[in-house]
Amino acid sequence: MAKVETRGKSASVESLVQICIKAACQHMSVLEGRIADLPATLLKDLLPHLNIVYLDKIESVVQSKGMSTSFVWESIFKDLVKTWRCRPMVTQPNCDWKQRSMERLFHVALYTHNRGDKKYLSDLTEQTVLSLTVTHVQTLSVVSRKVCRLASEELKPILSLLETGVGCLKLLDRWGPWTGVETDLLYILHRLLDHGSVREVEMGRCYGLDLQNWITTRCRRTERVAQLHNSGDLPVAGPSTEPHCSYASVPGPQCSTSAMEGEACKRRRITWLWDMPTEFPCDTFLPKCGPVCPKGQINSLDMQVTPFEITNVVSPSLPSWLGLHTLHLHNERLFKDADLLLLVNSLQLLCSTPGCRLRDLAMAVNYLTPVDAVLEACPSLTSLSLDIFPPSPRSCNKLVPRRALKSAEIIVFALEKLYVRSYHGKVLIDMEGLLSVLRQAPCLSSLHVSGIHPASPILTTLADKTNKTLKSLTLDDVSLASCHYEILHLLENSNLQDICFKDCQLLEKCKLKEDFLAAFVTSLKGLSTLQSLALPENRLAKSVKDFADLFSGHTPSRIVKLDLSSNYILPADLLEFGTLLSLHKRPLQPSRSLILDLRLNPLDRDQDVKEEALRTLMPFCHILTDNWDSVSTMADHISVM
Repeated sequence: MAKVETRGKSASVESLVQICIKAACQHMSVLEGRIADLPATLLKDLLPHLNIVYLDKIESVVQSKGMSTSFVWESIFKDLVKTWRCRPMVTQPNCDWKQRSMERLFHVALYTHNRGDKKYLSDLTEQTVLSLTVTHVQTLSVVSRKVCRLASEELKPILSLLETGVGCLKLLDRWGPWTGVETDLLYILHRLLDHGSVREVEMGRCYGLDLQNWITTRCRRTERVAQLHNSGDLPVAGPSTEPHCSYASVPGPQCSTSAMEGEACKRRRITWLWDMPTEFPCDTFLPKCGPVCPKGQINSLDMQVTPFEITNVVSPSLPSWLGLHTLHLHNERLFKDADLLLLVNSLQLLCSTPGCRLRDLAMAVNYLTPVDAVLEACPSLTSLSLDIFPPSPRSCNKLVPRRALKSAEIIVFALEKLYVRSYHGKVLIDMEGLLSVLRQAPCLSSLHVSGIHPASPILTTLADKTNKTLKSLTLDDVSLASCHYEILHLLENSNLQDICFKDCQLLEKCKLKEDFLAAFVTSLKGLSTLQSLALPENRLAKSVKDFADLFSGHTPSRIVKLDLSSNYILPADLLEFGTLLSLHKRPLQPSRSLILDLRLNPLDRDQDVKEEALRTLMPFCHILTDNWDSVSTMADHISVM
């Protein structure tokens, strides 16, 4: 688009190509059948101006010309999700942008008004957007009472498609009232959980204990429910609270048709926070749903819980959740010692029951809790994530690990992934318990430690392990300023494939940074298994040039991803890095290029040098960058200091 001066004022003049593209977009209904006749260059220019209906229709034609619509879907997603820079998927070159965008557009159409000012939604009704995007929805989020529209006759076909496609259901934190729509919400949950393909559930707070009970009963093994009911051994918190149709899997007296028409079966009330309680009889879902329904099976449960809910909902019911493969419990307040002991005992009961499927567990513990004591309760876990809380008044540890009993036999853990983190500042933990787990987990392949110190014993233990199975190591907010020897020793005695040292103050105490970096780069090059190296938030700045040596010599490093984000790298530093890299590295095919993450660096300080640096790097790298405004960010930071 050219600019011309008209009596001192500048006016924009559209080019002939832009006029043709605008005309083509306005007559796509006519051109749709002959879109294949357009030259590839014109078709590529046309794509960003089409709405999602035509973009979807002509995708096969675009692919037949050797092009892809992925770049358009990526731009749509980034327009819808302003926080895209913070999402890990943007670092994945093969991300399915179409599915991500369509899923997001479905939620936009369901919960908000159609934004007709957007080109990709122009001339489209809400029903059209919902019908087109619903088949791409894999995760459905419940964020407001507008979701209850899915229970209407008008959107019944949409709900039916959601039943077949949605695998994950997110019940996000609820702050608005649900008065008058409780039955509709439960009907939708019932259809998705019991008639649909939902196997993963994420629950926020504020949905009430009764609804939690109703949902978590689907964590039991379906084939075991009848046996448990007959034996009377079902360890639940109280009477049944399920406001459902009569399930075929649960034997017992059914409500007859005459009974349904007359006096409703007595049920406990579902208590909605801030709302009046409502009763739900057996025939709640009639005639929309038949009197006999299947019962769903939840394999993965992610819950925001309070200590009260741990005591009254989770711990009493946990031994019966034999269908669970994944259980993640999140809380903002530390459990009391007695509550934590009750939870671990319930986990031990569950894991000792034949047929238990639990393999992935996330929970919170205090800084005194031995990590090995938790694993001894669940030795079959392959993934464990622990949130470490700082000490609280009168807190003590009531879990005794087997190592405290000298005559006890050492347990070999099946653990493959371990995540130990503290969001509450650097804390000291029972280090011996963590080190015992590292020694007793011969299959451990991934370790993530965040906010824990000291790091030296961890690095030493990993380097001394005889079984070199560890493939991924992430240290986040862990000071490594005094652990240079341990780092080099580990690199020389491991088979690591992925290394991430985030905010680890790597160069904090270096008198001569070049001395450590030279040895560090040499050790990295000697690690032939290394594929990914991430060093964000370490203030590398001018030292970034030293990492170009990774690709020098006769045996260059084989890494395919280098993350240097948020390291205060200026354009001149990046240009020097690019110049050195161009001397060492030959241009590769796009599919084999190095992925270089440069986001959140102040590259906007000199646009000309930045462009020159990026041009130098492009033949060798797939660059991940952004338009981060470092000047405004710094001004905002100073203004609130």
